[in-house]
Amino acid sequence: MGEQGTDEQSASPDARLRTKVLSVLGLVVVGALVAYLLIGDGPPAASRPRADAMSPSREPSPHDEGEVLSVETIQPSQPTGRWRAQVIGRSTLLRSGERAPLDYRRQPTTWTFASESCDAEGCTGTASSSSGQVFPYTWDGRELVVDRQLTDRSTKLACLDETGDPVPISEAAATHTYRYSIGSFAGSANRLTSRIVIEISTEFSGSCRATPDDALTYVEDQVLTKLPEAD
Repeated sequence: MGEQGTDEQSASPDARLRTKVLSVLGLVVVGALVAYLLIGDGPPAASRPRADAMSPSREPSPHDEGEVLSVETIQPSQPTGRWRAQVIGRSTLLRSGERAPLDYRRQPTTWTFASESCDAEGCTGTASSSSGQVFPYTWDGRELVVDRQLTDRSTKLACLDETGDPVPISEAAATHTYRYSIGSFAGSANRLTSRIVIEISTEFSGSCRATPDDALTYVEDQVLTKLPEAD
């Protein structure tokens, strides 16, 4: 996620100001989050989202729940080669308590999986993103867990006055901290989905103040789709 740098500021110190939070997941998106979304994105230890927020609809797993897995079944089922990684917006929670739908798709990245070792407990390896990020992963035969950065912090950002005009940072500013909760990927042999919850906390300075339409949480899905092998 990210902000619009210094695109936020106010003409009068007494004017009511607001920060504009802009979601940016290229990082990760995982591969991406911008920051690291993949959107290294994983759950903050302090505040876990509701179960329904972390559970996107999923396709059947490559292995049934009751199936006893072994290294012989786990190893060939793990993700290999190139996958398209894309983040899809689902909903946002505003400071007012209103929950609004999101309808966007981040620029996709490409993840390349390289296995390092497998045993009866699962496989480990790395996923290298075209964004330049490299993420360690584990695969247990049913779910893919990608290890990513869980927090990110913006620089000091300017604020906007009631007319939308920017105010100098020296008069009004805000700093955002983003905490990422990322669920494991699950799905089919060719498509895996993970739920991402991004929580935003803000420190205000000067005359900058919170408003009801500030975003507190973003909910997104990250979808991995298997790409054809290169000739």
